[in-house]
Amino acid sequence: MYLTTIPPEDLTVTDAVVLGRARWQIELLFKLWKSHGQIDLVRPLQRWRMVCEFYGRLLSQIVQHWLVVVGCWDNVDRSMTQAAQTIRTHWRCLATAMHAHAPLTAAIATLARCLQAGCRIDPRKQRPNTYQRLRQCGTDPDP
Repeated sequence: MYLTTIPPEDLTVTDAVVLGRARWQIELLFKLWKSHGQIDLVRPLQRWRMVCEFYGRLLSQIVQHWLVVVGCWDNVDRSMTQAAQTIRTHWRCLATAMHAHAPLTAAIATLARCLQAGCRIDPRKQRPNTYQRLRQCGTDPDP
């Protein structure tokens, strides 16, 4: 059962189910932050050092997510996991460019081109990906 404020004439049952299933993508984002960003792996140190380490890891995930938004957020057929791996591969380039605005802008633009060119999710025929289902919303009549 789905409860929504969207009028029935604006949202078909099929579209509501697709949108409900898309909520899982938010969980996958948090899983990406937790497992790949290791924000839950804080070494048992002094209390304030543990807090600083946790916030440092969380901040790195926010910066990584910002780079994903800049680089490939508007393309729904991109993998957040692959994009995060690409960003982690290029972290040295970004870190060395942070001393001035122009080199950092150029490094972010280069990274955005890498994310645009790669990180694609292959379409599937049998079990369509979430982005494929979302693209079909509003185009198929209700069964």
